[in-house]
Amino acid sequence: MRRVLLTATSLAFLFQPALAQDEVSQLKAQIQKLQEQMTKLQEKLSELEAQRGVGARAVTGLKSGVKLYGRIKMDAIYDTHNMGTDAFITRLPKGDRQDRSTFNVKDTRIGLIINGPEADGWKITGRIEGDFYGLGGSGEDNGGFRIRLSYINFSNGEGTNIRIGQDYIPIASQMASTLDFLSMGGSGNLWDRTPQVTITQTFSNGFGILGTAWKSSATTDHVGMRMPWVGAKIFYKGDLLGTGKPLYLALGGAYRHGSDEVDGVKDDVSDYLAALEWNVPFNLIVPMGIKGEAYVGQGLTKRDFLVFTTPHYKNGNGLDELQTWGGFVQLTVKPYRKFTVNLGAGMDNPDNDDADKAGTYEKNWRAFGNVIYSLAPNVSLGAEWDHQETLYKGDVEHGERFMMSAIYNW
Repeated sequence: MRRVLLTATSLAFLFQPALAQDEVSQLKAQIQKLQEQMTKLQEKLSELEAQRGVGARAVTGLKSGVKLYGRIKMDAIYDTHNMGTDAFITRLPKGDRQDRSTFNVKDTRIGLIINGPEADGWKITGRIEGDFYGLGGSGEDNGGFRIRLSYINFSNGEGTNIRIGQDYIPIASQMASTLDFLSMGGSGNLWDRTPQVTITQTFSNGFGILGTAWKSSATTDHVGMRMPWVGAKIFYKGDLLGTGKPLYLALGGAYRHGSDEVDGVKDDVSDYLAALEWNVPFNLIVPMGIKGEAYVGQGLTKRDFLVFTTPHYKNGNGLDELQTWGGFVQLTVKPYRKFTVNLGAGMDNPDNDDADKAGTYEKNWRAFGNVIYSLAPNVSLGAEWDHQETLYKGDVEHGERFMMSAIYNW
């Protein structure tokens, strides 16, 4: 723009030598003004580029930096058995062995990360994320928007982090890398997203401690206990093996006590969880990793841990807690930079006597394998096989899921 204006000015001087002196001064002033505007515009563009993160877009017009992100996901699914729901696997119901196919887009997500102010040495950020499982994947809607994550985060830059709001439960925090939305929920992978207050302190040597309290706000809780879960864990996170990726080990537990009511009987109950976690990256010709968790507990609920059993059951004139143990393990291999292979298995294994009295399954387990191909930056295609078995007293249900997914992260 500057060259064009200068050229036009030169031609004007050549072909109009009688141009008045005041007109020349006005033209020079206009050129100077354009130069100043261009400088300001370039500074603004540089500022916006600095705010833009990988996989996120800066949103202008706000006092705080806001990053917009999300993903578009389409799943094509074929089941040989009723898997509990059409969109994801829970447990296999008795007797319903009809095969079916499903096209699902409800795992599409959108979120915002808000970079807030600093106050007394604390950096404040916020996060909001939602998907389209508003009715819990019941199949009765075409995608009701719902909250996945919604929290405020405080960090002092010295290893202390405080999170207030809805996030993943921080005990037993590993997630299996399945294309199936529910991951291995109900089959050894404990997780859910709940409102919580969690304080984490990480030390310079990689060790850390965590304290938390949480309780599901979902109306599907169906547990009358007023006390929240309270938990703690110790962990280590560091590059011990020199792979460039952190090794993670953790031991944690949670507890709650209160009263529940089942079939008109109200009684005091005590629930607990103890869990071991690991995520170990290593190189064996190609990059690999093993992750998983193992747990033992009682009174575990659908809305806190995605365990599809009854947490408490009527036993005579009182209530008893259903005891269970389980876990999952997963091997990840990256044979080529565009391919990732995941293989895993897991189970939830209630005490048989408790399960029979509660009228629930005695074991729910799954094996899976998938291949994910990176077609382009932020775009991937995946194929997955799942084998699911649910064991009841004197009976067993088993089924297969074959799944193809297209994912675009932005």
